[in-house]
Amino acid sequence: MPRSTPARLRSVDRTTASFAVLTLAAFGLATTARAAVEWATAGLGSPARYVSAPPSDWGAPDAANAIAAFGACSAGAGVILFGVTLVLAVRRHDARRLPYVLGFCTLAMVIGAVVAGFAAAEQTDYGAAVGLVILRTALAGLAAASLPALVLAALRTHARPAL
Repeated sequence: MPRSTPARLRSVDRTTASFAVLTLAAFGLATTARAAVEWATAGLGSPARYVSAPPSDWGAPDAANAIAAFGACSAGAGVILFGVTLVLAVRRHDARRLPYVLGFCTLAMVIGAVVAGFAAAEQTDYGAAVGLVILRTALAGLAAASLPALVLAALRTHARPAL
């Protein structure tokens, strides 16, 4: 008699995994756009580096601004998708320690954002300060996006009857 193989238990359901992949793709696009802007505006052979005429003559700064706007939109979408992915993970998984893990990670992101903000204020080099400000903004955004999942996990744990 043929036996059916037991269905493999998935640690992450398909919806959560799909949103996680979309999140990574959005952050990947944002990173690629940042690298493209750096290349277009600071490259050795870049026309934007030596332009003394208005930006519309060469088009490189206008293109860099468009790429930067696309990167910012991709980063914003990534932050929103990050929050959605965390909420989906909390809704679909029953783990007692999840609120503690999410709380610790959120607190670490907040502390990192504060430290990056103070470090950016102390920088004398503009490029280093910009990098730290971007890091601060990213950490603060991710911490804010994780708050709904943290609250949901805490409520679910609190509502669960004790064993």
